[in-house]
Amino acid sequence: MELDVIRRADSLEQLLSRAVPYKGKLIGLISPTSYLNEATAYKQRWLAQARGMATAVYPGWEDLFQKTGKRVPLELRKEYEQRTYWERQRVVFSKGMLRLIGAPITPELVAEFSTRLDAAIEFSIFVVRQFMFHNYSIDKHLSDAFDQLQLFYLAVDRFIIISSDPDILLRTRQSQQAARIMSFDKFLQTF
Repeated sequence: MELDVIRRADSLEQLLSRAVPYKGKLIGLISPTSYLNEATAYKQRWLAQARGMATAVYPGWEDLFQKTGKRVPLELRKEYEQRTYWERQRVVFSKGMLRLIGAPITPELVAEFSTRLDAAIEFSIFVVRQFMFHNYSIDKHLSDAFDQLQLFYLAVDRFIIISSDPDILLRTRQSQQAARIMSFDKFLQTF
């Protein structure tokens, strides 16, 4: 609800003075830190989700990393670097995302959202692959949580995302929804 109120506010002052029109009332944030607390909590849930996905890929990655500095054994790297391996992980990633947003985990919902959350899943695949095979630190890239969060809007067919962030375009290029993520210049060309 707070995000919906923030979205409707015209200014920070309106939020803090509890003067945002919402469902026939005037409301605002209880405190400016409430949104910060929610954002911090979301980042931590995303971090746990990303680590959980890495564990789904290779359960012993933490021990291996402590011993060797690698997260996947050399004998498995070739298999795990194949795109077909990651396609098989889509169901696991879909379930993780549904958990992240608090949705029920049913076979029907997983199947539907595997398609509807295609760009968000591709983003996760990119992040987890970078984490598993390269020197990518999830802890140092917590803003990726919000990059991925915006991709959930693409679950609604009529939405597009306009971004000047080249990373989001790179991380979702394998997605069926990639054409609905565009730079502002490209968006202007659609008129």
